[in-house]
Amino acid sequence: MRRTARFLLVLLGIGLSLLITLSGLFEDYLWYSDLGYSQLFWTPLISKGLIQIVNGTILFTFIAGTLFSIRHAILTFVNERLRKRLRLVHEMDRPLYHLSQRKMTIWLIIVSVLISFGVSFVTGFTGWLEVLTFLNSTPFGQGDPIFFKDLGFYVFQLPFFYTIYNAFFGPLFLLTFFTVLFYSFTGVIHFQSFLIWRKEAVEINPAARRHLAILITVLFLFKGFGCYFDTFRLLYSQHGLVLGSGYADIHAALPALKALMILCALGFIGGGLSFFKNEVRLLTLPILTIFISIPLLSGLWPMVLQSMVVIPNELEKEIPYIQNEIALTRFAYGLDQIMEENYQANQPLTSETIQKELPTLNNVRLNDPHPMLQTYTQKQGIRPYYKFHDIDIDRYRVNGEYRQVMLAPREFSYQDLERTAQTFVNLRFKYTHGFGVVASFANAVTPEGLPAFAIKDVPPATDYQEFQLSQPRIYFGELTHDWVVVNTDLKEFDYPAGGSNAETRYGGKSGIQLTPFNRLMLSIKHGTLRFYLANEINSQSRILLHRNIMDRVEKLVPFLQYDDDPYLVVDEGRLKWIIDAYTVSDTFPYSSMTPEREINYIRNSVKVVVDAYDGTVEFFAVDAKDPILQTYRKIFPGVFKDLSAMSDTLKSHLRYPETLFTIQSTMLKNFHMTDPTVFYNKEDAWDIAKELFASEPQNIAPYYSVMQLPGSDHPELILMIPFTPSSSSSNIRNNMVAWLAARMDGEYYGELRLYKIPKNSEVDGPLQVELRIDQDPEISKQLALWGQRGSSVIRGNLLVLPIANSFLYVEPIYLQSEKGGSTPEMKRVVVAYGDKIVMSETFEEALAQLFGVRLKLSPPPQANVSAFAPASLDSEEDQEPTIDAEDETQALLKQIEQIREMLNQLELQFKKITGDSSGLGDNKDSDSDYDKSDSEDSADLENQKTKP
Repeated sequence: MRRTARFLLVLLGIGLSLLITLSGLFEDYLWYSDLGYSQLFWTPLISKGLIQIVNGTILFTFIAGTLFSIRHAILTFVNERLRKRLRLVHEMDRPLYHLSQRKMTIWLIIVSVLISFGVSFVTGFTGWLEVLTFLNSTPFGQGDPIFFKDLGFYVFQLPFFYTIYNAFFGPLFLLTFFTVLFYSFTGVIHFQSFLIWRKEAVEINPAARRHLAILITVLFLFKGFGCYFDTFRLLYSQHGLVLGSGYADIHAALPALKALMILCALGFIGGGLSFFKNEVRLLTLPILTIFISIPLLSGLWPMVLQSMVVIPNELEKEIPYIQNEIALTRFAYGLDQIMEENYQANQPLTSETIQKELPTLNNVRLNDPHPMLQTYTQKQGIRPYYKFHDIDIDRYRVNGEYRQVMLAPREFSYQDLERTAQTFVNLRFKYTHGFGVVASFANAVTPEGLPAFAIKDVPPATDYQEFQLSQPRIYFGELTHDWVVVNTDLKEFDYPAGGSNAETRYGGKSGIQLTPFNRLMLSIKHGTLRFYLANEINSQSRILLHRNIMDRVEKLVPFLQYDDDPYLVVDEGRLKWIIDAYTVSDTFPYSSMTPEREINYIRNSVKVVVDAYDGTVEFFAVDAKDPILQTYRKIFPGVFKDLSAMSDTLKSHLRYPETLFTIQSTMLKNFHMTDPTVFYNKEDAWDIAKELFASEPQNIAPYYSVMQLPGSDHPELILMIPFTPSSSSSNIRNNMVAWLAARMDGEYYGELRLYKIPKNSEVDGPLQVELRIDQDPEISKQLALWGQRGSSVIRGNLLVLPIANSFLYVEPIYLQSEKGGSTPEMKRVVVAYGDKIVMSETFEEALAQLFGVRLKLSPPPQANVSAFAPASLDSEEDQEPTIDAEDETQALLKQIEQIREMLNQLELQFKKITGDSSGLGDNKDSDSDYDKSDSEDSADLENQKTKP
């Protein structure tokens, strides 16, 4: 009886686990299908399954074959030798334990299945992509400089070979090792002497010898292939000065690996011969030889050569390999595509040249994003539950003018909702979305020191047609971490409208419909009965899953890496997120690894667009020539659309990604040096320019700026960063030596330009200018005075502006009261040029003091719609006032009554099924009272806190 109960419990546990797993798979299938990407669900799932079956079957064959080969030895050991040893301590009046051959066979099969398919389960989940990319690989069209293999071999094929090698060699080695141990323990193998090269040193049963011959032969075969693959891995070597194959790798490690391959071939032959010939030394000698040779040939010999030959003549020996590292690292990070120009940087700026630079000066970013985020929160937060996650910088053509704009989405922050209002109904049905955006012009500041808003308030109001929003709702964003149910009987909160709340219903494309079967599976997946108990859910209700945009795209396409900073754009009245996606590799030969992401190849090949309202996702191929993206497009046809399918309005908002630019800037610090001798000596190494933050030097972050590049006749949005010479603790140098710019408008998208300052020119770097600001008597006096009057002085980012072969430095100064809840206000602008530094109330005044001419910089563009008219919404129904509180109370009480009645019916049905009411009757009243009091408490909270 106990055995039957245990068996039923095990079956029940397995059934529940299987049901939970299937419910998760079913939810994923519904979600992928709802977004139109069902192949992104089926292709990985089927691939994993096939890999696990094939890999598991092969491993099962080896493991089961081995275990069945030693089955007789196990039976003999257990039933004879072990029984004799236990006889002295066993109770004589009880039968001794006897292991039958049938039981042994069953257990061996179970162990073989568990081990083989357990290993293959891990392999399938981690190696499915390597298999598919191997089968669909795309050549790079360029070979490596050592073996002349196409670079695609290292990116697509070599990882696949190692996946196969690791999937089989490790388990087979352990299987062979434990088989030898078992044979030794049971006496099947007997060591007469540890001098195993002697003829009679090892005695072994003929059947065991043949069994081990098969295993060792297969192991030598795999090890030989492993040594062959290791020859190509030398191109990732980090043993010497060069990252990749150096002199010692080519002249010591490579011959050693070839010698090991020969030894493995001899071991393979010896193992085959020992199967037929009764000579155990054909097995033992190759094993002894390979174990001695590996540390000597692969470890000691390259170290000796490196120490005795390479280090004394390092530059001479390593020059060709240094050249390989430079060339392939530059290719892997796209540095070979950078166009280099000289930038004189010593041309004097006059009033005439300044006037010619009005397109750049009109778009100087006076509003710094960090204090601006506080300003947005204080002035445009509207309610405590609205939150601005960050501020995005983009460009818009407003009323015909090309302007730099700062924009932040107003998302709903559930954590900032009153704690008593954080009920299930509110969090899942009522408060489902954020509302609108706030935008301001980067260069426009009001007399109070606040930004000049282009979009503000709720509902969104704007002076400009370009910022009119027909759909301002944000169901999918950076702060939307939980699922919600829409189109329920309870209307959704839309936005606060005076003394009441406007309400709405979701009308987007995406969302899984809550049919009866879907409710069942979702209830199992999420472990809740709320999908049945909530009367608000009807046949038209839909659940929105994975609403965080980063989680959403990572779940859809997990084999891409994504930029950390998605940004929101206003596109034809709708809000759309743009996320930069990267194709990467960590197996690119001779390429240095970037420390932040552990990769050595990267391309910004894909732009992802997510609609903030309905969550639809589109993947656009920006770099269609990238071999990794071409391979993915073969595996998943139709997922990545051509860039031509993107609308022109959306294309105008594509930015060069800051993460990629940062990685490229970091690699460029050393890899701008293309001469191997200069690279070896680090004669011209650079560093990222520094600025002061909280009185401490830190690297300048890349920043977007609208400017007119040298040789260009129009302003454009660029991403730039300045460089200074590399410094040491004893030799600190902060003068500027170069600056890098990434273009992103129209046909110039992705173009990188490096402007080098002549070595005979001395130009102050940003940190030097910061220190000069601190040392200026008038400026430091004023800043210190403000700091003593209960205000905090906030210094914005120092902007370096290349203008007419010279540099202008601009830093906004903010004041903020030390009292909580205050708003930072821009009070001064510091502008530096040459040896002059001025601080004025406006940028125009500062330029006038420096150059003696008052420029008429452009104010915000003129309005082209009625003054700050609220943006038109999709329908009048969206703005219905909230329902009367009394009616809502009655509706909630009615729902509670229905729930109680349903629970009572459920209890009665349970009694009928069990046929036994004992225990239930005792708790009936208390359970009913608990349900009633809990429901009434929930109703009270809903009535009081529906309005946050």
